[in-house]
Amino acid sequence: MGALDVMLTAAALVVGFLLVIGKGSFFMKGGNDQARKAMYDEEKMEKGSGVALILIGLATGIDMFTKGFAAKIAYIVVLIVILAGLFYYLRTKCKK
Repeated sequence: MGALDVMLTAAALVVGFLLVIGKGSFFMKGGNDQARKAMYDEEKMEKGSGVALILIGLATGIDMFTKGFAAKIAYIVVLIVILAGLFYYLRTKCKK
């Protein structure tokens, strides 16, 4: 169990939880804010990103206790599925 895994897990869970409850909007700053606000529902984006970060945190936490090549491949596949789900959600459910 590496220190980096623990830090990534804790950070993802804390930031994800803050986004889900609506207190982490400052984590969504950056880029072209005006264009993003015109195209997307900010509240839905925060909740979707928060759920994705919580899932990534849980997957990373589980990965800390697994060994072997197959487990690492499964971890990467899970991360890709979570990110693909987030992008799909943002493109279909969050557009204004």
